[in-house]
Amino acid sequence: MPVATIAAGQVLHRVHDATVAARWYGRKDGTWRWDDPAGTYGVLYLGKTQVGPFVESLLRNPGDPDVLLDRVQRKRAATFTTTRTLRLAKLHGPGLAWFRTTAAGVAADFDPAANPGGYDTSQRISAMVHADTHLDGIQYRSRFDSDQLCVALFERADAAIRSTSEGTPIDKAWVKALLKPRGYRLIEF
Repeated sequence: MPVATIAAGQVLHRVHDATVAARWYGRKDGTWRWDDPAGTYGVLYLGKTQVGPFVESLLRNPGDPDVLLDRVQRKRAATFTTTRTLRLAKLHGPGLAWFRTTAAGVAADFDPAANPGGYDTSQRISAMVHADTHLDGIQYRSRFDSDQLCVALFERADAAIRSTSEGTPIDKAWVKALLKPRGYRLIEF
């Protein structure tokens, strides 16, 4: 299995709802892409830069170029520093073929009406990696910006990260600069 590593001392980023803690390993109900479909472990979603988790949480509808400032203001940024080397199943590049899938197979969007099984492949892979290895999680490309590498960290690797900032409002000027080259616009009421 192809394995990606992230060295100790590296910063990982998270963008999350202000109503939940930054260190939140999901609802354990199979809601998100790499969640355990059986609900036996949690997953914390991170990015190697703040861009990855931002686009994953706020730019989920490429057909709608409007991003409401109110939605951005309900999010918070957090950072974590790795306390040891993370070892992650690599779900991009050669890892796609190893897992017998494609970029589309692990990037399908869940929609209960139009695509109810959208996360079946990624959740099956997550469950297999968790059960059959001692890896810390999965490294994958953002669905909404394929230049961004993201991490689905398994709850069992919680001690491998240390919180370095939490509850930081997302800067409006940063958001505007991020949105413009992507063809989005920030809407203020």
